[in-house]
Amino acid sequence: MTDTRHADSPASGVLVGWRGVVDRIYGYLAGLFVVAVLAQVFLAGVGAFGDHKKKVADATSFDPHRALGSLLGMVAIVLFLVALSAWASRSGVLGAFVLAALIFAAQPALANAGDNNKWSGGLHALDGMLILIVSAWLAGAAHRRQAARKRLSTADKGEVP
Repeated sequence: MTDTRHADSPASGVLVGWRGVVDRIYGYLAGLFVVAVLAQVFLAGVGAFGDHKKKVADATSFDPHRALGSLLGMVAIVLFLVALSAWASRSGVLGAFVLAALIFAAQPALANAGDNNKWSGGLHALDGMLILIVSAWLAGAAHRRQAARKRLSTADKGEVP
């Protein structure tokens, strides 16, 4: 089996070959994920100040928030699978797993519990902020790996980075 890390710098963690391509895809997906989480926070605000205040039984103003939340749950699982494929770092794979667990399992449970208990609803919002922090950390780590890969590539060509 061949090592897919750069031969001159095995400790650098810079991936090359197909794992480098998968890691680049992971980085773009993680960055888009952060933007989508920010949009999710905006949609939560739209829902909170939406039409449901006028009609107690009608909370349709949260429908876009719910729809994006479902999509983010699926994307979090894809992000974990891509991180698993690239295996750029143990912490990155573990972070992607935690992100998927927070979104796919904790968020729906806390949202449903929040219908009957305001404290659970508060934990739903807090979990959303944890999701934002973890996703930003994952995207930042992926960006740093891509920058290192670019520096290594220009150094291999004899260029000054």
